[in-house]
Amino acid sequence: MQLTFLITLLVVAIVAGTGVLSYLGWADWIVRGRGVSKGWRSSMTLGAIVSLSLTAMLFVGYAIHNVLIGGDQGGSANTLLCIRSGTYLAVASILASLGGQGRGRWAALVGGCLTLFLWFWQGISL
Repeated sequence: MQLTFLITLLVVAIVAGTGVLSYLGWADWIVRGRGVSKGWRSSMTLGAIVSLSLTAMLFVGYAIHNVLIGGDQGGSANTLLCIRSGTYLAVASILASLGGQGRGRWAALVGGCLTLFLWFWQGISL
């Protein structure tokens, strides 16, 4: 197997896993978190899940854009803005999940770490 094929499989697995984790976080927050308490920890979990969802969608959009134009092409201001925004959202997901409650925070923590890895990898590859 070629190395590029293995790397592509790894990235697809991480993105799919992040999508599943985001879904599980939303499901947990809707079923349990919203009805149980409306304190600051529930709000932190919500913030973590929102950040995870945004960074995952931003990465998918960024990847589709790169496929359509043929790669990063050496990086531009828009490329750096996407990478920086995705990294900040992933870090926000990780930090907010540390103060959250329930199973949704664990999904946001793991998903945030996975997407942070992808964004760092993307930034280093420029």
